[in-house]
Amino acid sequence: AVVSTQSTGSYKENEQLQEQCLAKQKAIEDSTTESLRLVQETLNTGAATAAELDKQGRQIDNIHNNLVEINQSVKKSEHHVRGIKSIFGALWNKATGPPKEQPQIPKVQPMPAPSTSSAAGRGSRDVKSGPLYTQEKHRLDTDRTHDNLQQIGMGVQSLREMAQNMGDELDRQNNRLRDVNAEADKANLGVNKLTKDMNKIIAKS
Repeated sequence: AVVSTQSTGSYKENEQLQEQCLAKQKAIEDSTTESLRLVQETLNTGAATAAELDKQGRQIDNIHNNLVEINQSVKKSEHHVRGIKSIFGALWNKATGPPKEQPQIPKVQPMPAPSTSSAAGRGSRDVKSGPLYTQEKHRLDTDRTHDNLQQIGMGVQSLREMAQNMGDELDRQNNRLRDVNAEADKANLGVNKLTKDMNKIIAKS
């Protein structure tokens, strides 16, 4: 009877230890599952942010390209204005001479305006009834935790690469914005000069 009582007590103690071990293991698995869910949510948010950043970059590029086209148009217009000024100058110098046949003034085609159009976590599991403390269950729980940790590691690596790529894109956009400012200043100066020259020609005509 004494041996039987000792065996029963030892069995219950071992059973309690197994319960505690499995409870801790379940808590670890739940924690890694929640961490994995958070990593996946962060990846989704990062992907959406990267898409918006790419869209913003294309818009900045379009603005820059349009400003380049405007400056090219201003240069061509300046060339035409210089031609007009030379013709008016020649006419002015000959204004006091004998009347002659008026020179044919070439028509200046207006420059077309440049286009400014811009271009999940694992669900809860129902623990089946039956023997609870088996090596197989311990192995399965361990495998699930290991799988979660692997996926978390891959997710963190993806987040690191995503952050690096977005940082590089922000640097590129900052440089492009500086180019946009320079082109805008250049266009502003060119248009102002062109306007003054045209006003002088109109005043003399």
